Amino acid sequence: MRVLNEVLNTFLPKECPVCGKKIVGEDVICSECMAKIPPIPFYQMNSRMKWHFDDFFYRAPYAGVMGKIIRAYKYIPRPSLSHFLSDLFLELFERFPPSSNAVITHVPITFDSLKEKGFDHVKRISLELSKKSGMRFLNLLEVSRQRKRQVGLSREERKKQTVGKYEVIREELYKSSGVVVLVDDVFTTGATVDECSRVLKARGASRVLVYTLAKSSKK
Repeated sequence: MRVLNEVLNTFLPKECPVCGKKIVGEDVICSECMAKIPPIPFYQMNSRMKWHFDDFFYRAPYAGVMGKIIRAYKYIPRPSLSHFLSDLFLELFERFPPSSNAVITHVPITFDSLKEKGFDHVKRISLELSKKSGMRFLNLLEVSRQRKRQVGLSREERKKQTVGKYEVIREELYKSSGVVVLVDDVFTTGATVDECSRVLKARGASRVLVYTLAKSSKK
């Protein structure tokens, strides 16, 4: 395998999706860009807001290198980045450990987004995270209603868009302990993960812990 990697690096060199520099070895992000990812913020939860989830943790602000990495993975077909991004979630798990009896699920994308991207980017990370952490993954949520894109919408507009958008797959929830780790890529206004948490609890989940790669400064 090492010889094969060396051959591929010689004839098909990789480029860092953030800065475009050539990458040698098995890394998917160059060392310079990795060094620019900020440490995990100590203060996480916004206690002034009332949420349906019980806790929220994020790896870094949605800016700079972190924002570029997520956009490179989300909007351009680079499924291999799921390995790297799942490692960032593992770092978050180490700092803020979820309950030992929790199961992992994800915020599903719409059918239109799936057709456009060709894969569910958050699910792929969640499956990787499940393997690495030893926590079971369950498909607990599905999109029940298509909605227009939320990019550029305010918190109130996003909240209206997400109401009724998700439904719980009860047969899957019954397989869990009731403690759910909900994974998403970016926490923007919180409307999406809050609606997912609301329906999960309405169907019997006891606790919902939200983990995202990044948090936007948008209110």
